[in-house]
Amino acid sequence: MSVTYKIYDFPTFPISKQLFHVPGASVDGGITSGGARIRSPEPGGFSMLEIQPSLQDGEWIHPLSSWLMSKTNGEILRVRLAPTPQVASSRVILPDVNMGEFNQWVGNIPLVFGADSLSGTTSIEIDFSEYGQILQVGHVIGHEFDSYKVDEIEYDENNVATIIVKPPLRRDITDGDTALLRPYFTGQIVNSEEILTTYDSENNGMIQMGKIILSEVVI
Repeated sequence: MSVTYKIYDFPTFPISKQLFHVPGASVDGGITSGGARIRSPEPGGFSMLEIQPSLQDGEWIHPLSSWLMSKTNGEILRVRLAPTPQVASSRVILPDVNMGEFNQWVGNIPLVFGADSLSGTTSIEIDFSEYGQILQVGHVIGHEFDSYKVDEIEYDENNVATIIVKPPLRRDITDGDTALLRPYFTGQIVNSEEILTTYDSENNGMIQMGKIILSEVVI
């Protein structure tokens, strides 16, 4: 019998910082699909997402900070990565645009994977012939609800990119699947003591939460 997980959407409130990284194979707090917490579940380790919320000034109307503070007991959260230098489509030079001009935050670009790749492997292929070499080492890309760091990338003469990612693929990729330049991250909060804060009306409902660290959940 399959296990069904309740997954909550992370609030879309303003943030000041966001960092996706893959520390390695010995990360504490990784969660397997069966719910076991272990240190080194598979090669490459688990990825992490760190988020620093901005000062929240709308808590009287939408108490999202309060809601999030209650999701620190192992609940699974799904985060849509915000525009940062790690997200390639945050600032993209599109074809026929002068090199000195940027299209600010174009969001997702319609891209697809160009080859099958199996879960547990690290090599993928994406055709960038329409957009040029906009993806580089250090960017984060996604498939379904998983995020991956671009560790190596090589373009051929037609701007088809062969990419090595970290961590290893969490599920099979089929030729033609959507490739996300603004990916999703699925994880659990692992530093609940750092985000809990005095919660009162002293500052007119303005709440400053601490840094939120999420550890990847593989479902």
